Amino acid sequence: MKRFAFIFRIKPELKNEYKKAHDEIWPDMAQAIRESGIRNYSIFFRKDGTLFAYLEAEDPEKSFEYIGKQEVNERWQKAMDKYFIKEDPQILGYQAIYM
Repeated sequence: MKRFAFIFRIKPELKNEYKKAHDEIWPDMAQAIRESGIRNYSIFFRKDGTLFAYLEAEDPEKSFEYIGKQEVNERWQKAMDKYFIKEDPQILGYQAIYM
């Protein structure tokens, strides 16, 4: 199992709404995440809107590829788009240096 982490930012004033959306994640989106092989997926907040996400998967790239092909993910990403600050065009992954 490989570990993968990334950071991104949301608009701080929409933090509660973003959290509510994830508390009420669509069942078919949650199922797609599970089917992709992603496990232990967690998102952590800072007050400034910075989010740190962590997940585990046998092959994170294959998991992301699977999710990217799911129609429910396209709908989810469109629904989540209003929350994001788009300063960076990429979500950057981190390489674990200490395990």
